[in-house]
Formats: sequence, structure tokens, C-alpha cells
Amino acid sequence: MTTLMEPKAPAGLPEDADRGDVKSSRLSRWRASWRVALRMARRDVRRHKGRSILVFLMVAIPVGLLAGAATLGATEQADAGDLITARMGPGQALVQGPQAGKIQQTPDPNQGGTGWSDDNPAATIPGFSADAAAPDNAAAIGRLVGGGPAVAVGETQMRLVVGERRVRVSGLVVDPRVADLGDKARLSSGSWGNGPDEIVITPAGERKGLPRSGSVTLSAGGTERSVQVVGTASALLEWGGMPDFVVPSMPDGAGAESAGIGASGSWVLVGGGPVTWEDVQRLNTYGLTVYSRAVLEDPPPESALPPELRPQDSFTQDTGRMIAVIGGVMLFILTTLLVGPAFAVSATRQRRTLALAATNGAETRQLRRTVLAQALVLGVISALGGVVLGTLAVRAGLWWWVSTHPESSFASIALDIPWGAFAILVPCAVLSAVVAALLPSLRLGRLDIIGVMRGQSVSPRLNKVVPVVGLVLALVGGAVVLSAAQQQAGGDFRVAVGAVGLVLGTLLLVPAILVAFGALAARFPVAPRIAIRDAARHRSRSTPTVAAILAGVVALTAFSIGLASDTKQQMATYQPQALPGEGTIYTGDTETQLAVGAALGKVGGAVRSTPLLLVRGPEDPYGPSAADTQRPQPFVTGVPQGCTVQNTLDHSATEGACGALGTLSYDNGQIGVLPAREIKARLRLTVAQGRVIDEGGIAVGVPALAKVPTLTVAHGTFVIDQSTYSPTNVVTTATAKLPVVAVAPTGRTGAMPAQTGAFVTPETAKRLGWPTFQTMVLLHAPDGGAIDEATEKQLDELVGDEGGLYVERGFQRYDEKVMKIMMAVAALLLLIVTLISTALSMAEQQADSGTLAAVGATRRTRRAFAAAQAMVVGFIGAVLGIAVGLVPGIAITYPLTRSYEYDSVTGVDHVTGPYLAIPWTPLLLVVLGVPLLAGALSALAIRRAPAMTRRAD
Repeated sequence: MTTLMEPKAPAGLPEDADRGDVKSSRLSRWRASWRVALRMARRDVRRHKGRSILVFLMVAIPVGLLAGAATLGATEQADAGDLITARMGPGQALVQGPQAGKIQQTPDPNQGGTGWSDDNPAATIPGFSADAAAPDNAAAIGRLVGGGPAVAVGETQMRLVVGERRVRVSGLVVDPRVADLGDKARLSSGSWGNGPDEIVITPAGERKGLPRSGSVTLSAGGTERSVQVVGTASALLEWGGMPDFVVPSMPDGAGAESAGIGASGSWVLVGGGPVTWEDVQRLNTYGLTVYSRAVLEDPPPESALPPELRPQDSFTQDTGRMIAVIGGVMLFILTTLLVGPAFAVSATRQRRTLALAATNGAETRQLRRTVLAQALVLGVISALGGVVLGTLAVRAGLWWWVSTHPESSFASIALDIPWGAFAILVPCAVLSAVVAALLPSLRLGRLDIIGVMRGQSVSPRLNKVVPVVGLVLALVGGAVVLSAAQQQAGGDFRVAVGAVGLVLGTLLLVPAILVAFGALAARFPVAPRIAIRDAARHRSRSTPTVAAILAGVVALTAFSIGLASDTKQQMATYQPQALPGEGTIYTGDTETQLAVGAALGKVGGAVRSTPLLLVRGPEDPYGPSAADTQRPQPFVTGVPQGCTVQNTLDHSATEGACGALGTLSYDNGQIGVLPAREIKARLRLTVAQGRVIDEGGIAVGVPALAKVPTLTVAHGTFVIDQSTYSPTNVVTTATAKLPVVAVAPTGRTGAMPAQTGAFVTPETAKRLGWPTFQTMVLLHAPDGGAIDEATEKQLDELVGDEGGLYVERGFQRYDEKVMKIMMAVAALLLLIVTLISTALSMAEQQADSGTLAAVGATRRTRRAFAAAQAMVVGFIGAVLGIAVGLVPGIAITYPLTRSYEYDSVTGVDHVTGPYLAIPWTPLLLVVLGVPLLAGALSALAIRRAPAMTRRAD
């Protein structure tokens, strides 16, 4: 073994020489040596292109995936700056209102919110009137701001009438002839409309069937109107999506109110100077909410905000910083483990070159510097290349998505490059590459020069202390993760530290696990026996590969458990709106009822309908009609024992079961009216219970009234005090005692739709004189089963403008596509890691492959050996990854799916959750599928006959 000595101090210096000169001389030599190392590294990268490309892929692929995910996430999370164009085009501000009271707002009202009160009335806008035309009000707004002209802008929902079909379409109501609105409304061909009878369609409208020219029929507010298509354009709604058409104004009574054109609307301020924060606060005093371009691009300091809208503490900022720190640490560990195999195998393949350098006098630090310089050069190239490739892939994907889905919000959002995330990702990737190369470079101090020159390379004897330390670290880390996660608050940092300890401890166990498998290899067939023993003997090469696969599977397992558990919680708390397969159509007014009836008549016997009535008056007692006339409104309310009629109507005095059932109860406490057969079928009543309903009883599913044998129900009239929203002038006309059929709460089954908590028959309601109003139509297939999707689409296009069909399909998993994409990406990443590591290992074992062929091994045997080598490391890493990933996966379910609900009746907090769901099937597919596929591809890559060389040993 060659002894590598440290260099002596420079000769010829006097004893009293300036130590600063000595340090400067050493620093100069250090810089010069690193310049030489980097120059050699660049030359080595060019000379060994194949190896450099493999290392590039090992680093660039995970970095590219992370960069693409960060870019897509940043682009999808549209902030105030992203929506400036969609809101105001090239204008200076978007003004909305006015409200009755003065406004208090944050720079972006959508993010921080607004506040106003009738107790602080807003100032009157000169020249602005609720009865004035939209252009007149726009002029008043422009004068108030003191800038350029103001353009009235609104949005509307209408129906495109195609025969008997009515397709929902959205419109942007604005007249771009007043001022240039840029990308907010840009003409492509033809001309802008001159009035409500001329529209311009967009690519989104073309996808829904609107023609590029000619006339079409649109319907709004129950009124059909023929309009002329005079051009095509691209346009943007306020939230960033694309409307189906652009119309300069809406006709009276045809959606003008929903379009925001009238007493309260929106105006884009075009031209003029910037609208400053002082201008925003001044306009707030007129009841106007303002989105200012200047303020959104350069928000004022927090001290300038109203005290009520300032953050009360730094919890959000602290949480954000902690997430950034934890994310950076986990990103560094994950990237280091993923790129580790590339540099481990690369350093192994350079052993002979390094040994030759050592025999010629190279010092250990010079050898290490050579390896680290190569890692630094390849790390920088790979990290930057991965970021560029990931960003370009997202850009190409978004371009395709927008071209095929022009109505998507991505159409108005430019690609958002997360420079902050890249500033963390690129240094982490480069540092990961250097750290990954540092581990094998540290073993150069024990380089067996003679053994390497003879072609011998076997890992040293296993250190028995390291596995024990790893086991303790893994157990302690797992315990810390699980215990800290169960705390309500303050355990985030301990969870992160425990997770790091768990992963690092497991990594220290990997060499011992490989040795243990090697000891059991004698029980396996020839090919896996050789592969397992090879992995155990060459641990410096196989351990990084196992660690990389382990890291990927740990992240996949933890994330998939969190996603599946969150889905399980949503499934458990899902509140169906109707019975499975049942359709519902709200019919809030007579006109809608007639339109729905006509639509049902057109589908013939495709559905069976049952009207659902509610025990209430035809008018909302809290609505403007009651406020204007102050005439008495009818009520029907359940009066349990110990309650009075007054406190069942007054929600401010309601306690326990009082107010749980009646016309003023909106928490699943409405009284519904259905035929007796429908009640019995929906609630699955027994024969005896059905008899009670036939005889005038009431089926109650409200938990607070579940044990009441009879219920007193009162009805009469009252008037709502519009200042306190409390019932006044309560007059009880009559009371009745009804026998109660208590049924289990049916909110989870959808048996009681439309906020109902009880049912009576029409005969009972009529006998008691209760006022009823049709609020919904229940729909079933003719055989009583589920409505099919074709019938659903047909009915939705036939109902009136205000009608909306909903068919209860049960809980729909939102994460199914996300889970598939995540599993596919993870499987691809793990497959690439396994294949590249196997390819590098097989390239190093060319001599062994030649020896096997020389002693009679067939091509099948050599392929089986290559396949077994890929499957062994893949399987070990995947199994360990799932075992380790279960701990953080289970831990994350506590803060993610545990919730606390206050019970107003008992006054006690009820804890729900945590919910735990482990997606075993997808995880097992990854565990078994990736190693098997990697083995099959590795076997196919084996050549027919290896190169035969004379071995030195």
C-alpha cells in the first residue's frame, strides 16, 4: 500500500516570515490545484461521453421532474399579478361596486378580503345613479377617479338554443369600441357588436357549437333572443377563463343583472395615471372595491393596511419558513440519494485510473479532488439541464392543453417560472452530486492499489457497529415522527427531524441487509444466487442504488398514504344531495316549474318524476320582498317540550332541540311533503311505521328529536325585524300533536334532500292547513333505478334557463387521476434509476460476463444474471422504502385528516379522525412491477456474445 504524505511547509522561508504570506501561498496553491482538477474534469467529461450522459440522466431526470412540478404548481396558483390582464387588460384598475357602506380592503381583495358596514354609509358618487344607463355610470366612475375613461364590464350566463337543447354558455359583457382592452378582449376577425343583438364568439364558444357567422338563439331569464354573430375574438373573464362570446350590452330583463351591468357593477379604468394606494383608500370611502395595477404590482407595507385586515401574528410567515426549510432538507436528501448511484458506480469504474495516478505519486487529497471536480462539473451541467428540460416540458404541455381547452384558466396565465424554487433546487442538486461523490471519494484513502491493478474490487468487511447505530436511529426517528404528529400543534419540526433520522438510520442498515441476503443466497437458483452475492460483495456499488430506490419509494408511499387518507376522510364526510342515481331539479318559481314540466314531457317515459314540496310560504321572509312590504309571513315550526313558539323561530335564543325543525330551520330541519309510498320507500319504513305515516304522522330524522314520541307543531304568521333579523308579531294560528316515526339521520344517504329533516304526506299538510311550496322535482329511471348519463345530458339541455339538473353519483374520487400520474412518474423514475445503475454495473462486470461465457454459460444464463441483478436491488429498495414510508405516511394523516367540531348542544369538542388508508394495490404494483420490468429490460440488453479477454486473476 502506498503511503500518502502531507506536503511539508515551503522551504527557504525565514523563521520570522509573515504567516499571512504562508497562508496566501497555500491558498494560491489550493486554487491552482482546483483549477487543474476542474480542467481535467471537463476533459474527462468530454472523453467519456457515454458515462457522462448516464450521470447526466441520473441527475437531470429527478431535477427535471421536481422543476416541472414546481413550475406547474407556480403557474397554477394564479396570484394577483397573473390575473391583472384578465381583470383589466391594459387598464390601470378594475373598480367594483358601490356598496352601501365604506370599504376596507387589502391590496388584493381576493386574497385578503374586504369589509364594510351599513353603520358607516359610503359617500355619494357624483353623477352615479342606480337608474342611469351603464355608459353614464361609467363616465361618473371615470370622473371620480380623475383618470381616463371607464369601460363597463360584466359577465353573464345564458343558454344556447339548438332545437330543443339549451346549452349553457358564458358571456363577457363589454363594449371594446369605447377603448382598447388589449388581451381582455382582442378582435380576431369581423367587427365588434353594435348592440345586444350582435355578438362575437371565442374559440371556447366554437367548442360548444356557436357558429363563426350567421344567427343563433340565446336565452336568458326565460326570454329567447336571436342574435347575429359578427366576428371572432379572444377574451378573458375576471378569473382567467375564456368566455364563449362577447356582447357589448345586455337587453333589458335578459341577464343584465347577472352581468353586473346596473346599480352595482364593474368598470375598467383605461388610460390616465396609476391608481395609487391613497387613491384606492379614497375610492373605498365611496363603497368601491378597487383592483389597482400599480398596487398589485407594488403592494404597500403591512403598516398601511387597515388594522382589522392586518395579520394578527406571524403564524403564517413562520409556517411558510418552516415548510421551506423542511422542503429544502427533504429535497436535498431525496436528490442526494437519487443521484448517488451514478457517482458511486462512476467512481468505481475510475478505480484503475486513480490507482495509476497514486502509483505515480498522486496524494489522496488530489485523487479526491479529481472525483469531486468531476461531480461538480457534471452536477452543474445536469442540474441546469434538468431545470431547463423540466420547464420546457411544462411549457409544451400547457401549450397543448390551452390549444385543446381554450376555456381553461391557463389561457390567461403566463408561464410562471419559480426562480426562488430554482434558486434552492439547483444548488441542492449540485451539492447533492458533490455529496454523492464525496462518499466514494472518502474511501480513496483506503485504496488497495495492488488489488485494483489486478482487477480485484471487493467491499471491505462489514462494520458491525454501524448497523446497530442505524437500527437505533431508525427506531428513535420513527417513534419521534409518530408521537410528534399526534400533537395538535408544535410538532412540525420534530416530525421533520424524526423523518430524517428514520431515513438515515435505514440507510445505515442497507449494507447489513445486503450481507444478510448474501448469506441466504445459497437457497436460490444460480442466476439470483450470483446476483445476490455480487450485491453483497460490491456494497459500495449496490448500496447507493438501493438507497436511491428506497428514497423514491419512501416519498411515494408517504404521499400516496396522505392522499388516500384525505380521500377516505372526504368519502366518510361526504353528504349526498339525493339517493344514489336520483336526479334533482330545483324549481324556485312558477316559470321554472313550467319549463321543467315541459322538459320532462319531451323526454317521455325516460324518467319518473315526483315533486317535493316544503312546508313554507312562497316568499323568503328574509328577502327584499318581505322587507319592503313588511306583511306577515307564514311559519310552521316544531315545538318540543320545554320550548316556546317564539324561541323556535328566534335563532339567537335557540338552544338544544328548540328550532331544530320548521320553516326557519336551515340546518337539515325543513319539513318536506311527499306521497306516502315515496316516504316509505326512501326511509325504508316498516309496515307499522308506514301505517303511522298514513294516519297523519311525521317521519323525523333530526337527531335532537329522535326520542320524542309525539311532536307539537305550531303554525301561524310573523314579521321579520330587518334590523335585528328576529321574528316579531308572532301569531300562532293552530297547533297539532303528531305521532313521530323516528328514523336514523339520513344525511349520509341522501334520503332527505333539500335540507329536509322530516316528511309528511300531502294529505296531512292539507288537513293541518300548512302552506306548501314546490321547491324540487325528484327524478328516477322508469324502473326506479339510476338515471343514465345520456338522459342526464338530454334533460340538462332541455330545462329552462334557471333550471339545473343534478344527478347523485355518490362520492367521486378527485385523486384517482393524480394517483395514477404520481405512480407512473414514480415508477418511471425508479425504473430509470434501476436501469442506469444496472447498466453501469454490467459495464463494469464485462470481465465477469466473459468468464461466465468461457465456462459455458449460455446467453439465457447471462440474461438471467442481468435480470436478477436488476430485480434484487430493485426489490430490496422497494420493500425497505414501503416499510420506512409507512411511518411518515401514517404520521401525516393526523394533521391532515383529524378535525375538531364543536357541538352546540352538549358544548363539547368532538374529535373526528384521523382517517388512515394505505393504497396497497398501487404500492405493490410498484414494488413488484418496477423490479420485474427492470429485470426484463436488463435481460434484453445483453449482447449475444461478450468480449473475451484474458483475466489477470
